Amino acid sequence: LILFVVFYVYVNFSSILLAFQSIKLSGERTFVGFKNFATFWNGIFSKDNSALIAICFKNSLKMYIISLVICMPLYIFFSYLLFKQCLGHKAIRAVSMLPQIISGFVICMLFKNFISGSDAPAITIFEKLGIFLDDDGYGYNLLFTEAFAFGTTLFYSIWLSFGTNLIVYPNAMKEISPEVIESSRLDGISNMFQDLYHIVLPLIFPTLETFLITGLAAIFSNEGPLMGFYFTEAPIYVQNMGYFYSCMIINNTVVNNGEYYSFGVRPVITVSRDIELGSGTGTMEDPYIIGLSSDAYLHEYNIGSYVNMNDRTYRIIFFFK
Repeated sequence: LILFVVFYVYVNFSSILLAFQSIKLSGERTFVGFKNFATFWNGIFSKDNSALIAICFKNSLKMYIISLVICMPLYIFFSYLLFKQCLGHKAIRAVSMLPQIISGFVICMLFKNFISGSDAPAITIFEKLGIFLDDDGYGYNLLFTEAFAFGTTLFYSIWLSFGTNLIVYPNAMKEISPEVIESSRLDGISNMFQDLYHIVLPLIFPTLETFLITGLAAIFSNEGPLMGFYFTEAPIYVQNMGYFYSCMIINNTVVNNGEYYSFGVRPVITVSRDIELGSGTGTMEDPYIIGLSSDAYLHEYNIGSYVNMNDRTYRIIFFFK
């Protein structure tokens, strides 16, 4: 209990406290009790089917359930085949590890270009085979068709995670003592399925438990491949909680009274001292426009003011003399 209090509660106390605070653009923090929890709870169970946070939560929950019910048994089964070095185990390892030895960005772009776009090979194949066609006879763009987008992103996530899981689970199985396996055979274990169910699974349960816990936490943090596929323009029907929070940080989402839902890393730009400031008063509602011709230039007294460049608003926080 002392270790938990010192190394978890104490270390993360500031983060825990953020859940009970409201943070304004100026950095001012106000204690609001359980208001943030109530907002989140009401958003999830909103009767409005178009409520973004409710859609994101449902998608994240579906991802976790599918991962738990379908993916984890598959990971364990194929890991067991590798552990027992069954026929084809080398091919399984090679195919599953291929995405891991290539840059994640490259894999994401290759997959996206293969299934999405007017000249995408997948769309051409659909049209040649006469499958997955819209009313006009064109192949569906799987990333931007509501009926297929979520399944497509889920498939990519599962495929990409196969290699990692086929490293972790077989390594856990290798830790099982050969004497235990031999003893189980003497006690009546006669086939692979009995061996897997009665011996292997109980002995690798700590590893399974770790994945179950991290998977549960990932409901609120895992964005999958959405940022790579869509950046901040993902259709509502594929968004999840991780993507929802990432977009809020990237876009500096502001709600009523200038309060932030999240207070994360903000983009920073450096501009020249002789940059011209166009129309505006320097407030958040009416920032200076950078790039418009004027006789006004940056000065030290502009610290704390707001400027707009390329439709994004920034706050001046430092001035180099």
